[in-house]
Amino acid sequence: MKDKYEVGYSKPPKATRFGNRPQPNRSPGPRRATEAAVDLAATINGPMKVSQRGATVRVHPHEAMMLGLAKKGLDGSIRAIKEFFLECKKAGLLEAPPLQQTGGFILAPKGVPSQLAARMVRTVGLPPWPDDVYAEFKAEYDADCEHIETLTAIEEAKQNDQGK
Repeated sequence: MKDKYEVGYSKPPKATRFGNRPQPNRSPGPRRATEAAVDLAATINGPMKVSQRGATVRVHPHEAMMLGLAKKGLDGSIRAIKEFFLECKKAGLLEAPPLQQTGGFILAPKGVPSQLAARMVRTVGLPPWPDDVYAEFKAEYDADCEHIETLTAIEEAKQNDQGK
């Protein structure tokens, strides 16, 4: 009974039952890549050609993406506007610049003359100041004060001589 096998409708011959013959419309097998591996980072960071105002220019892909998002956003695409502002936020472009202090009070340490404190704030910054820097500025300030006193004394002597 094993030797007898009837060939017929939905009973193919045993030799070719499971597709042992070549298929005419199929490719011979998986193709191997013939090109060298593509450097993905170089592709992403390389300049792209973009048409701007009728001229073709080369720009960074990120810049091209931002230009495209801006254009779509101006056309009314809400999603493009959200993406554009998200990228701007990532780049730190939406943060307000730090405000420079234009006025206020600065508390100088006790015993520091106000003129010396003002000079040190302008050149060194806000207190507390390092001891060696303070000593250097204090010596310069004392020398300037002595020089001013000497000049004031000379000027008073001249005025007294002219007044007599």
